Amino acid sequence: MRWIPEVLAVALAAVIVVGATLIARHWPYAEAQVVPGLQDIFKSKVTVQRYRRFYFPNPGCELEMVRLASPTGMVGEKPLAVAQKIRITGRYSDLVFRPYHVTEIEVDGLHVQIPPRTEHKNWSGETGANGSASKVSVGTVIANGAVLEIEKEKGEEALKFEIHKLKVDSITAGRPMSYDVSMEIPEPPGELESSGKFGPWLEHEIGKIPLSGTAKLRDARLDKYSGLGGTVGSKERFGGTLEQVEVTGEASAPDFELKSAGHAVGLGAQFQVTVNAIKGEAQLKGVVAKVGKTTIHVRGKVAEDPKSDQREAVLDFSIPNGRAEDLLWVFSKAGKPAMFGVAICTGQVRMRKFGEGFLEALEADGKFGVKDGLFQSAIQVKTNELSARASGKKIKEASEAPEVSVENLSSEVKIGNGLAHLSTVYFQVPGARARVDGTYNLLSSQVNLHGDLWTNAALSEDTTGIKAILLEPLDPLFRRKHAGAMVAVNMQGDIHNPRFGTVLTKKKAPWGKTKKVEKETQITK
Repeated sequence: MRWIPEVLAVALAAVIVVGATLIARHWPYAEAQVVPGLQDIFKSKVTVQRYRRFYFPNPGCELEMVRLASPTGMVGEKPLAVAQKIRITGRYSDLVFRPYHVTEIEVDGLHVQIPPRTEHKNWSGETGANGSASKVSVGTVIANGAVLEIEKEKGEEALKFEIHKLKVDSITAGRPMSYDVSMEIPEPPGELESSGKFGPWLEHEIGKIPLSGTAKLRDARLDKYSGLGGTVGSKERFGGTLEQVEVTGEASAPDFELKSAGHAVGLGAQFQVTVNAIKGEAQLKGVVAKVGKTTIHVRGKVAEDPKSDQREAVLDFSIPNGRAEDLLWVFSKAGKPAMFGVAICTGQVRMRKFGEGFLEALEADGKFGVKDGLFQSAIQVKTNELSARASGKKIKEASEAPEVSVENLSSEVKIGNGLAHLSTVYFQVPGARARVDGTYNLLSSQVNLHGDLWTNAALSEDTTGIKAILLEPLDPLFRRKHAGAMVAVNMQGDIHNPRFGTVLTKKKAPWGKTKKVEKETQITK
């Protein structure tokens, strides 16, 4: 019986040799198996500069300088992706029980370049010879330190995403995969962290692919865009399909500023948006933003204009009960808000460009109004004096006039080509009313307004209050003895230091109707 161990040893050796031969011929990590598999997955030619297989402690292989050709297959085109190294690792038990399963794929130095959207139509969308789903499943894919570049049209700078960490789990045909990613995004430049689920993959219905998860944006810098400053952060949850993702969340910018004004303000917003990730469009179902004590309601969309092939934002906004000082502080470079009071605004804004050239491309159409308004002290004193003298009150000094609030300040506004057209601007305080029209240049800060001022009371020869307020010699007006008066007024020049003028009318026109002036005397300073 001594020969039995020898027979068993020979039989075991034979089994090992046969097994080794079979594994060698059908080794799943052989180059002849891996490269065609990658080509089948990506539907494009894959080239490998160096290949190495390993067996211990786990089976697998390493591929160096892996290049994935563009799906168009045109000679001389940039590769779609280049990886310095891909390490594929499995388990021996899976060779028997799960022959098509890979435990882990680790990718180093991945650089993906996506061409402009106009070239995507030439890409192949075929699944392969029989159109069947891949049998291969992957436990985990890790691609740290990857770079994704999306080229833009007309030679514009590409969008570059630097991926610090990317982990994808449970990649199996017909099932969703989980992901966890942190990266630096280009628009606006900041750090984005996101985790969730994606899939299952639908080859012929990409827009129907489900996805869900959460995202967090930190320290996104607004100075990327000309004229803006500050940082933005946000938290959001999303779910749906690639062509209809429902997003809800909140964002804040504690130090937002317009560089032209130079005042940092805190902005906050809650939003509900539907995004079409395939077309890069968004429908703003409800955005509630807040600056100071002012709440702004916004609805609208971001979509591509078929005439220009560029994305633009068209937004409807309303401020039902805001504060004038909050809005003026954002837009004015003055040391203090010029006015305080209740602000009401409605309108529509069309933004066709961000960054340089923003104001020239901005279009807006709306209305605004201020009630119970008060000016800064110097202007308020003159407003008090105007009201007192126009009401017939006898005062010696402007400081004696009782304080009054602006009962109404309102206008219709249209903005285009950097110019704001102000039509029917109404201004009213007790005893006096004014109505003017004109323009304000957003680029040069030049104002050009013309209109009429009405007073309730007669003005005596020794009245000097309105003359001081308008900065004009209004002696002809003061000599009038009839009850009430009307004088045409104008304001021109730099908004921060304008020139005022008056035109004396012979007859007083009623409020709401301006009669033709029979004779005018132009008075300028």
